[in-house]
Amino acid sequence: MSLLSCALLLGACSKDEEKGENHPYGTLRFEVAAQSAPDTRAGLNSQEPIHSVADVKVYVFRKSGSNYLYHKTFAMPWSAGASFGRYDVPTAEMVPAGDYKFLAVGRDAGDRFSLPALTANTTDYNDIVVSVTAAGQETEIFSGTYTATVSSEGMRIPVTITRQVAGVLGYFKNVPANIGGTTVKYLRLSISNSNKNLNLTTGLGSNPTGTSFNLINVDLSSQTVNGDGAYTGNDLSAQGVVKLPNSQLNGAFVVPVTGVTLTLGLYDAANAPLKTWTVLNDNAESSFSIVANHFYALGTKVAAGSTTGTPERPVADAPIDLMKDQAITVTVLPNWAFIHNMTLQ
Repeated sequence: MSLLSCALLLGACSKDEEKGENHPYGTLRFEVAAQSAPDTRAGLNSQEPIHSVADVKVYVFRKSGSNYLYHKTFAMPWSAGASFGRYDVPTAEMVPAGDYKFLAVGRDAGDRFSLPALTANTTDYNDIVVSVTAAGQETEIFSGTYTATVSSEGMRIPVTITRQVAGVLGYFKNVPANIGGTTVKYLRLSISNSNKNLNLTTGLGSNPTGTSFNLINVDLSSQTVNGDGAYTGNDLSAQGVVKLPNSQLNGAFVVPVTGVTLTLGLYDAANAPLKTWTVLNDNAESSFSIVANHFYALGTKVAAGSTTGTPERPVADAPIDLMKDQAITVTVLPNWAFIHNMTLQ
């Protein structure tokens, strides 16, 4: 069975159409590389390009006419947080000579995506669509493809897998406990629409819910209030997260979706809005698309375990101050394919 080398850096899905290189040992060798730093994380709590992939499989599709149909699956040996894997296919498991697409898929231990049943000589490469049963169940998932003509000679099949979901992070400070005499109970970041299906060969979402959904939904009622009338913040120390005092940090993975709006709001116990902000992207647009392997940041949090960034990126934490009337910007970070800094108005 084979490990297509899987380095999880945050990039776009490889659409490489080159021929696989000959391999001197007369075997089919999978090398999977993940476009992400070799480390693990608990949840989405910073802009770091690390991942939680714990399982990698290579799905083989053989050309039949103008289509590529499912042939077989190789499970690669993989450790959580790894960025590369290699597997030499045993002679008894070699695929017949022919033209192939090799689709490598990396999933985390808590994966909630459902993969369709694959039928040999029937399931088409273009139909590899995973799904969640409801918005908010998205987890981290990577994929990448390599196309090659396999002969009886040994061959090396390199596949780079990249994140096929987007990340949205909200980092705020000084959330007021009271507005106009009414207690603030909830901090929410909502999106106007969401998709439940994700095509792993295109990175595109589908099957929209057509309804608004809370990407971030923080119940503030268990938090204490400081002398300035602001909540003291959520405690993420058990996850190794260090953040500034009086701050709220939360994040979510999102299936790509087009033409949406994001709204940040403070709500009372009856879910009535006390104050809301429209989120703008880095082009000052209120309607935009959420794209695979892009990171959408409200506030800056470069590293989970530090408030001053990393030696490579010594950028101090900059949560958005909700005691101030200001525009809130979304930023896309360079370690993902794109980092968007988003703002509020």
